[in-house]
Amino acid sequence: MNQAVQTSLHLANAQIKQYSRRVVSVVCIVLIGLTFATPAAAQSEVGSGICGTPLAETINQGAPLVVGTLMISAAILSYTLHTAAAFPKDPQAVQSFKNWRNRAGISAVTTPLFAVIIEMFIGFTGTSTAECISIVPFF
Repeated sequence: MNQAVQTSLHLANAQIKQYSRRVVSVVCIVLIGLTFATPAAAQSEVGSGICGTPLAETINQGAPLVVGTLMISAAILSYTLHTAAAFPKDPQAVQSFKNWRNRAGISAVTTPLFAVIIEMFIGFTGTSTAECISIVPFF
């Protein structure tokens, strides 16, 4: 391998490690917040007006559809780019395909994780909205 390819691989690995550290940190902070979050008595009745309404049903059907479509599309794109990386003879073109493949693979994994985090943040408000709205697909 030439020096430029090694340098770009080293930088990509460093970015992936930095990104994974951030994700782990956010997850740890969210879990710690879950253990100490308790709703006030007046807050539990604030979001109850949305439960059972057409707005709640639209969110419950639309949001998981969007998140699931993004997740599955990114997985298919990642697989397609993985296959496409085998065809070019130019090493830079191969590396470009691999970089895009990695980005698509990361988004296929992180999309449902962000949906879980958003749903947790809705629960942090202490309202009963989190009990009747679900944006995470397949759960």
